[in-house]
Amino acid sequence: MSEDSGAVEDSHVAMESEDIIMPSDDKLLFAERIFTRLNPPSIGAIPGMIHKKAKTVGGIFAGYAVFWWLTVLQVKNEPSFDSIFFGPEFLTITILAPVLVFTGSLLSDYSRELGQLFPGLVSGVMFVLAVLYTFEPAIMGVMGDVGTSDGVWKTTRLVVLCTTVLMAAKLLIDAWLLVWVKEFMEKNPGIDYSDDGENLPDSEQLLDTEA
Repeated sequence: MSEDSGAVEDSHVAMESEDIIMPSDDKLLFAERIFTRLNPPSIGAIPGMIHKKAKTVGGIFAGYAVFWWLTVLQVKNEPSFDSIFFGPEFLTITILAPVLVFTGSLLSDYSRELGQLFPGLVSGVMFVLAVLYTFEPAIMGVMGDVGTSDGVWKTTRLVVLCTTVLMAAKLLIDAWLLVWVKEFMEKNPGIDYSDDGENLPDSEQLLDTEA
């Protein structure tokens, strides 16, 4: 009788193991890359890392908005400036250049993590345009087309705005990747995650588990 019950238990275990749907090799490799890049100290530390990065991004964007309001919108009688690259005025450039940096950062990381060619090409174009818009006023000031001090002041503000957005974009991307890993772990509890934050089992181990 005990042998029969043992056989039944073994069959149940075998059926449960067959019901486990293992993730694809691409998703497992993506999770490995995120662990290697962000290096969380432990699995349990991931929610705290997400919270910290998200809070920092919110603070950066708040500071960005205050700086832009004080140094762009509140400045009176500022000399006008129109870019030679498609003709936007300075107020538009203070919005356009950071947007190019932010979008370019998203596309750059998307291209790097997923190995996509086109997003990387587009991000390169966006970064070049952002650099041109940012340093054009200072270059025009040196050439005498606009006042030197005014050109340097415009470029300084654009550098601060674009750098701030670049920092926020990097942290936001890291937070999103950590969210993806957290959801991946919750959907695949059968994978043996290490407690010290080391890499997940590689694709060969995954194939051995499936076999």
